[in-house]
Amino acid sequence: MKSKNNFKIKFSGKNKIIAIKNNKIIGYQTFHYPEDASGSRNVELDWLYVNPKYRREGVATKIIEFVLKNFKKVVWISFWTGKDIEINKGNSLYKKLGFKEIAYQEGYYKKDIGTRLFVKRVRKDI
Repeated sequence: MKSKNNFKIKFSGKNKIIAIKNNKIIGYQTFHYPEDASGSRNVELDWLYVNPKYRREGVATKIIEFVLKNFKKVVWISFWTGKDIEINKGNSLYKKLGFKEIAYQEGYYKKDIGTRLFVKRVRKDI
């Protein structure tokens, strides 16, 4: 019997990582390099999405692990949480993978729903 998490993670285009199962995209992570003096030393994660049918199968974890493995030359990886993560309290995945919450902006999405800034230092030699 096949494992539930028999999916592949790979880059797709310039700024996207996808999870594929049975030739279908089941999840993705978009990212960009900030337009500042840091150049490509830092990466900001934009959107992480997993098709609801495939949630709780480790797809998001594998995508973030792929990010950490493939961006070893950057110094910092950062992102602000989205509304869904805040509503569903989905911050534990990021904490488990070594990201630190360094800021919270109250009421960003609406009165009781804010956003959090998470960062992880990947490269420590510079």
